[in-house]
Amino acid sequence: MERGPHILDLDGTLMPTHDLDNRCYWLAVDDLFQTGPEPRDLHGFQRVTDDGILDEWGERTLDRHLTAEEREAIKQRFLERLEEAAENEPEAFRPFPGVMDWLAAQAPGSLAIATGGWRHTAAFKLAVAGLDRLDLPLSGSDDAPTRTGIMLAAQGQLAPDRQQATPTYFGDGAWDLAASRELAWHFIGVARGDRAEALVRAGAEQVIEDFLPLLP
Repeated sequence: MERGPHILDLDGTLMPTHDLDNRCYWLAVDDLFQTGPEPRDLHGFQRVTDDGILDEWGERTLDRHLTAEEREAIKQRFLERLEEAAENEPEAFRPFPGVMDWLAAQAPGSLAIATGGWRHTAAFKLAVAGLDRLDLPLSGSDDAPTRTGIMLAAQGQLAPDRQQATPTYFGDGAWDLAASRELAWHFIGVARGDRAEALVRAGAEQVIEDFLPLLP
């Protein structure tokens, strides 16, 4: 398993940004539409990606698709909200124990990040966490409309000799496990508390709190 290839989610998997990310996302939406800043339960959406959530939210709440200008305004405001959060809550962007050592120990070309978030906000979080120095390939909601599509886009950025092997996907949500099953990929859950219990109930065979158990 250590040889890879490995495809990794970001929020809640490499760093504890899941709840903060969800909060900042809906604050950004509220900044534009004043529809309420409260975070939503992402399990209520069919496509748990930044674009997919926004599409479904627009259909439910506005009874229409968002315009390109509205979407870009939310993307920019989301980044600004994350920048504010990084100043006030820097600990939320700290990688989980063992993450940096484990990533650095993997073979070149065997790692990529597949996040349901947009690439510009994901790149910001990686930079704040100090993980940008690893220069990992990154695919996000800009690259495909579904999580499986994003994961396949990330797989396509691996070294050519690693693209034919079955990847292991690391994620923290039930949607990550479902996408891994759809692609017939291996899966390792990275979660704590209720999120870990939910993954176990969904059938995840391995769930860890951080990356320390994977270090030699």
